[in-house]
Amino acid sequence: MKRALIFVLPTLVLSACLRASTTGSTTQPSSANGTGGGASYAAAVAKLTDVCPLLPANYVQKLVPGASAPQKERYPLRCTVRNDKSGLEITFDTGPDEPIKGADFIAGLAKAAYLERLDPVSRGDAYLTVILGKDDTGINRNLHVEVAGHDGKDHKDDAIVVARDILAHLK
Repeated sequence: MKRALIFVLPTLVLSACLRASTTGSTTQPSSANGTGGGASYAAAVAKLTDVCPLLPANYVQKLVPGASAPQKERYPLRCTVRNDKSGLEITFDTGPDEPIKGADFIAGLAKAAYLERLDPVSRGDAYLTVILGKDDTGINRNLHVEVAGHDGKDHKDDAIVVARDILAHLK
């Protein structure tokens, strides 16, 4: 009996380890995370005609004090606010759902998210692409958040907070 246990126990442990290593990958972003399913975001975006109401007013005031009235576009769906120095822009498009070369992966936003720095020297201004997933017709939808403060401050966290606020309103 002891010999059988000595043989069976290591075999079970090895089998469990091998199974765990093939059931998931730590290098690929997961489509299921704490912010909800990407497909539901994409379906909500497919129904939008104006995205300016999604801009978080508190962040507009913080990032772009004294901003002009929001300027909206229909194709692609876009809303921009600016003052003499800085700007905040959100855009929804039907771009690819692939990783962006040279961008930083940001966990916890829809299907995946990638942050690019607009100014390679000061690295403060940020462009965040959030891959939302496919809508009911199979078309991929993305959210882009651009924060151009031109103030030397790092706006990575600002772009992420704006994206999270928008995603919360898309549920």
